[in-house]
Amino acid sequence: MKLVLYAASSAYAKEAAETARRLDWQIAAAVRNLAGAPVAAGLGPVVEADDLEADLLMLPFTVALTTPGHRYTASMDARHRGFAFPATLIDPTSIVASSAVIGCGSYVNAGAIVAAEVVTGRFCSINRGASIGHDTTLADYVSVGPGSVTGGSCRIGRGAFLGVGAVLAPQVSIGANAVVGAGAVVVRDVDEESVVVGNPARTIRDDAGFAGVGVPPAEEWRHRQGAR
Repeated sequence: MKLVLYAASSAYAKEAAETARRLDWQIAAAVRNLAGAPVAAGLGPVVEADDLEADLLMLPFTVALTTPGHRYTASMDARHRGFAFPATLIDPTSIVASSAVIGCGSYVNAGAIVAAEVVTGRFCSINRGASIGHDTTLADYVSVGPGSVTGGSCRIGRGAFLGVGAVLAPQVSIGANAVVGAGAVVVRDVDEESVVVGNPARTIRDDAGFAGVGVPPAEEWRHRQGAR
């Protein structure tokens, strides 16, 4: 199988490339969508986004970016340029329950565990060694950092970001575009567009997504997609 790495200037693209190689997928192109941005050596043939040809546009693509807002923007850009087939990239070293549903365009990185009846939306990122508890729902564009753990039946809203080693107690809800800091222990619900840190986690400020870049509501996504 051939795969296109879109927005390949991100360092996280190297992780996706390693997963692709473990799956024995060939990287057909590493697409640079920001003029002049560096692309790491060894990812594959570098192609500028303005120079894409029809044969590449017919291939599945993945967007390996850790910031939900940037992943949203890049995935939309890829679609607008003519890509139609988001790849669901699941590392062969991860453990994904047979009853789990992984949304198209999502990436489950090495050593992650996705438990029974988990459902993720589109273009989610579950990073190295993360563990998603049973019956948990991740909305579109959620990012789960390395080593993060959720209890069962959690709800993680659109564009939310869980930092490295964050821990969610069972049945906790995280609002859209909220940020859970590295190592935070969350024992109660987190409002949308809030940043929480510490043990137990407390709100330190309001912010519209990780790095101040949020993901628009689903209604806006559907409007921009039109008839797609």
